[in-house]
Amino acid sequence: MVEAFCWLGSYLSRTGNCDKECMVRIGKAASVFGRLVNIWKSKNISLAVKIRLHESLVISTLLYCAESWPLSVTQMKKLEAAHHRFQRRLLGITWREKVRFEDIRTKTGRRKLEDIIKERRLRWLGHILRMDNSRTARQATHGELRGYKRKPGRPRKNWVYRCHRTRPPTDGLDLGRNRETGE
Repeated sequence: MVEAFCWLGSYLSRTGNCDKECMVRIGKAASVFGRLVNIWKSKNISLAVKIRLHESLVISTLLYCAESWPLSVTQMKKLEAAHHRFQRRLLGITWREKVRFEDIRTKTGRRKLEDIIKERRLRWLGHILRMDNSRTARQATHGELRGYKRKPGRPRKNWVYRCHRTRPPTDGLDLGRNRETGE
């Protein structure tokens, strides 16, 4: 049986964790960031343009398909560390200067990576909840695998559990309502 394989640019594992996917995404984002080092060091390009480039090229590479990852705390810390490292280098701040992450986020105007992933998860959950019940993505969120027997102990936290845990109070709004009819 295959332990892990690459499908459409994403690594899938038999156990459902995303360790390899996180490390590959961090590496790809670092590669994209490194190719743009002349732009980051340029004094002729404004900080606003650099931040837009960073978000559109580096963050999109880092978070490709991240809404479907069942991230652990360790994986989230690795992603946040990479994100902070990129922002520091974007601003030209070394780790020796001991600038707090909150100050760096204030200078760049960017949010924590965890908040961005939560927003993407909720957006994808809204798409799934509006789908017809015959669609595969909708069935996969509520289905059980036949013939699968899990190991003893606490069950792993799956994607649906994480979405419901991170869902903000909706104030009477239904995430699965139809956009056209409002029902």
